[in-house]
Order: sequence, then structure tokens, then C-alpha cells
Amino acid sequence: MKNLLYILLAATFLSGCNNWLDVQPYDRVAEDVAFTSVKGFENALNGIYIEMNHTSLYGSYLSCEMIELMAQRYHVNEGTVYYHDLVEHQYQGEMCRTRFASIWEKIYNLIANINKLLENCEKQRAVLSDDYYQLIKGEALGLRAFLHFDIFRLFGPLYEPSDNVTRLPYYKIFSLNEHPRFAAEEFMNNVIADLREASNLLENDPIRTEGSWQENTYTFTSFRKMRLNWYAVQLLLARAELYRGNKSDALSAARNVIDAQEKWFSWVNRQNISSGKEDADRVFFDEIVFGLRNSRVTRLYSSYFNGNTLSSEMLLAPLNSQILKIFENNRDDYRYVAFFSTLLTAGSSAYNLFEKYKSTVDSLSSNLMPMLRISEAYYIAAECEPEPEEGMQWLNQVLVHRGVKEMTNSSLLASTLEKEYIREFWGEGQLFYYYKRLKYSEIIDSDDPQYVSMRTMGVAEYQPQIPESESKYNDMYN
Repeated sequence: MKNLLYILLAATFLSGCNNWLDVQPYDRVAEDVAFTSVKGFENALNGIYIEMNHTSLYGSYLSCEMIELMAQRYHVNEGTVYYHDLVEHQYQGEMCRTRFASIWEKIYNLIANINKLLENCEKQRAVLSDDYYQLIKGEALGLRAFLHFDIFRLFGPLYEPSDNVTRLPYYKIFSLNEHPRFAAEEFMNNVIADLREASNLLENDPIRTEGSWQENTYTFTSFRKMRLNWYAVQLLLARAELYRGNKSDALSAARNVIDAQEKWFSWVNRQNISSGKEDADRVFFDEIVFGLRNSRVTRLYSSYFNGNTLSSEMLLAPLNSQILKIFENNRDDYRYVAFFSTLLTAGSSAYNLFEKYKSTVDSLSSNLMPMLRISEAYYIAAECEPEPEEGMQWLNQVLVHRGVKEMTNSSLLASTLEKEYIREFWGEGQLFYYYKRLKYSEIIDSDDPQYVSMRTMGVAEYQPQIPESESKYNDMYN
């Protein structure tokens, strides 16, 4: 058994950007065969990306469904017990516990595979050229940090460096016997350390000279938007540094991404986002720094958001009265135009359908799940500038490209940032973590049609219990 591992295999790359990850996710193979060629390393790494699209992870729960219900994104029917339990932050029901356990198990399974890949980067070093070694190891370390960080954001405490109560596993090696757990500060130090090493290894990432959507001679090094590239590592580093309160380093990392915006991450064009266009760019494709290629993205619309086929009990949508308040009656806001311009009346309620993941004839934008986008770098910079007036200038650069009036009063910076996090990241799983990072004691209640009532938040609401299956995971390789 020690010579076998669940390696997440990808098929041989095909030409063209539309089919490079249209593969079956994994198989069981002998380790000494999997890593004896460059193609074996490529397949193993691609398999990690593919499995991140699993329903339990960014294919649903941690993007547009479960984590967004926890953030009060949708007005749901009280009769839909699972949905309403998440809105109410009642996590002890069997379905909720099963869902949280599946997230935990899937992430740590992927981390185990990443660590086996990293181990073989050293054992089979002769197989890889220097460029490939740096690229593969850099991406793998970045992914290890990415997945651990989301475990921390979901199951970890309200962050305090002195907190020693909650201890979560951070796996740096593939081990049959070691099950290391770390308190908050040390856990986050591990995240930062992995990201900084990944940044160094990806210093010569092709994205820095060729762009985020360039196809070159080697397909594996093409289309860097779909991989945890150097800019994605910088933005993730900014996100993680801000989470632990290190604003100076967060600002520095965010500016590394901002510096490339004009060249590689163009702001969306207003004329390309209209919901009436067959190829409407609802995800703001060019602005995505890192996204997962997922041919099943459009199924999310039919599963959760299609008001023409789903019953009111199963539909995930905000009420029209809530959307008008969120967007301050600005129907020219790009997010309103792209995501919410379709109305539906069901019974006595009027909803705005969420259409970010509705299918279009543009297979590029229809099949990319946003994970990191350029606007977040500006939001982080705005929050981290020592002087509010400087922060306001960063934020205004986003507002002007969203059809929103620029700020003139820097005292409103924090409140405007909150509004922007609510409007910008619909269906991308970031709002709940924003509230948790800032330790909001109250958040707006999605049960209230007028969107004014507040829901009390505390440790129990922000920190789901570590699943009982955690002990099973620790023993899975024994």
C-alpha cells in the first residue's frame, strides 16, 4: 500500500484552450510510474485543479451555494430546511454536518496528493528541467497554501495571534504517522511561508512576460489564468496577510498585482456585459487573475438559480427590494446589469435572478469559475493604505469601472468597502470570510425583505465545528 497513491490524473493535453482540462479526474497508479516523466508530473498537478471543481469545494459549496447562504446572499424559503439552517447558522443538523465533513475530507485529501507531488519533485529531480521544477513546485506550494487557508477561514477561530484553543492540521509532508496541528498564528505563518516560497519559485512564470491567456509552444505553460500563477500567489498573499492583520505586507503584495492590471488584467467593457447579449461576459473574464476551468459551471445556474424551472423552495435568489437597496437603485452598476437584471415574480414575492453562471455562447467565460480577481487587489490596497485619502484613490479605480460614482469623502471608506464586497463577489464565496475577518457582531439578515434587520454573529455562527471525520482522516493511511 505504501507504493500506491491516489494520483489525480489528467489525460494528455489536447490542443486549444477549450479542451485542455476536459478529462477524467483520477485513477490509482503506482507512484514509481506516475513520476518518471514530465507528463506524469503535469498530470498529477492538473488533477489537483480538476478536483478543486468538486461539488464539495469550489464547484458549489465554497463558491456559490453553501458559503453564500451563510453570508445571507439569498432569500430562502423556511420550508427548505438545509438552506434555512445555513442562513440561520444552525450547523448541527445531519445534512450540514455531512457537508462540512465532505469539505474537510476533500481538502485534506488534495493536500495529501500535493505533498506526494512535492516529495517526488525532489526524489525525481532529474526528470524535471529547472524551469519545470520551479513552475510545478511553485504552483503546488501555492495550492497547498490556498487550500489550508480556506480550511482556516472556515473552521478556524476569529483570528487572534494569541489564540491557542483551536488547533488545525497543516500538512507539510505526506506522512503515515504525523498529524501536526497548529494554533492560529503558527498556522497562518505556515500559509505565508508556503506562499513566499511559491512566489520565489514562480519568479519567471510565463504570465509575467506573455500574459494570462497566451497560448505558447507548450500547452502546460499556456493559459496561466487557469493556474495558480505568480500574480495569483501575490493576491493570495495579500489576502492572507490582511487576514492576519499585517497591512503593510498585504499592501505590498496587492500592489504587485495592481502594477500588472493595465497590461494583463483589463477592466471589463460595459458593452460586453449586457444580459441580452448571447456572449455576455458576466464573470468579467479579463479581470480574473486565477480561475478554475470547469465545464460544469453552467449547471450551477440550472441547479440553483434558474427561476423558470426551479420551485420557490429550491431557488437561490435575493428579493428585488433587497437588490435595489444593495445597489442603491443604481441599475447602471455593472454588477447589477450582468448578474441581476432579470426579475421573477413567484407568489407575492419579486426576485432578481442571479445570472452570473448562466450559459452563453462564449465558452471561455461560461466555463471559468472565478477564484481571484483584480478588483480584490484594489480593495486590499484601499483598506491597507495608512492614509484614508490614499485608500480612497485605490477604491475609486474600481468604482469608475463599475458604473458607480466615485468617492469624495474618505471617512466613508470602510462603509463603501463593505458595500463593494457585497456587490462584487456574488457567487464567489468571499463575503462570509470578509465578515469573519472583521469580526462583525451583526450582519444584514436575508430573511428581511427590506434588508435592514440585523442578525447577531458570534463564534458559534462563524466557526463550524471540526467534523467528527477528522479522526478518520488522520488514520486513513495507517
